[in-house]
Amino acid sequence: DKKEDVVKMAEFAEKLETAQVRKDQLKEEKDKMKAESKKANESDDRMNILILYPDDWRHDSIGSEKPYVLTPFLDQLAKEGIRFTQNAVTTSICWMSRATLWMGQYSSRHRSYRLKCPNFATPSNWEHSWVKILQKAGYFIGHTGKWQYYTQGTEKYFDWAKLFEGQHWEKRFPGRTVHASDLAAEDAETFLRNRPKDKPFVLSVAFYPPKPVGDGRKPGGQWRPTNETRALYDNVTIPEPEMRKSRKSLPEFLQNKRGPGVDGWNQRYFTSEHFQASMKNYYALVTGVDQACKRIVDKLKEEGLYNNTMIIFTT
Repeated sequence: DKKEDVVKMAEFAEKLETAQVRKDQLKEEKDKMKAESKKANESDDRMNILILYPDDWRHDSIGSEKPYVLTPFLDQLAKEGIRFTQNAVTTSICWMSRATLWMGQYSSRHRSYRLKCPNFATPSNWEHSWVKILQKAGYFIGHTGKWQYYTQGTEKYFDWAKLFEGQHWEKRFPGRTVHASDLAAEDAETFLRNRPKDKPFVLSVAFYPPKPVGDGRKPGGQWRPTNETRALYDNVTIPEPEMRKSRKSLPEFLQNKRGPGVDGWNQRYFTSEHFQASMKNYYALVTGVDQACKRIVDKLKEEGLYNNTMIIFTT
């Protein structure tokens, strides 16, 4: 019995020693990570990230694809950088795509199917977002514009946030009305000017345009650009696809079936007048976002950040 007790005590001592070694290793690794983080923050030259993210923007709504679309800044950005022409959205619904952007997950994984139920933003799930991961790595994270999910206290997810959405024109105190694209650019300029200078940053700029607003039937009425950008398309005729011909080739029950797709088509493109007005206003909003993106990147250059910032434009 004594011999057995001695063996058990020896085994216990060995396990205890192994546990202590592992504990010391974990402490050493943790101290090393802290030291590396401190060193990075003291002289942090890690790359900044700027995400430009408009809503409901077709992949070919750019001047390099359609010469009548005026996007000189984005054309140049694509020329100087890398354009991912085979990129495809997996779930072409705005709020699910937005959740996918934050989490890097398919909608089947983040499970944020309902507009007011952001499963991805629960505390336990948000821990796995790139926002939280980069915050832990010492990044300062900002977001302006659209969030979509209508959660209370959304600002707490970021180090800096200015949220607005749902319309093309925003009212601001005192008695000022500003276009949503311009407001996003103003907020981005404020962030870049006032950010902590000793940390790398990520700024997400979520433009509401060129997404349509409402369900009116007035030609072009669901898109409200500035007069200046709309005037650029006054003398342009947008080529019309064979939508009416294609629709008439469908079985009758599909032609007359009501639903968001058919209703949207009837409201926006039912006649040539509707089509021209809608597409010109849409492209005018696209041009407005292009100009806003240029403003933001010009501010990067003014702050001396351009050569150390990754710029991502996606929709």
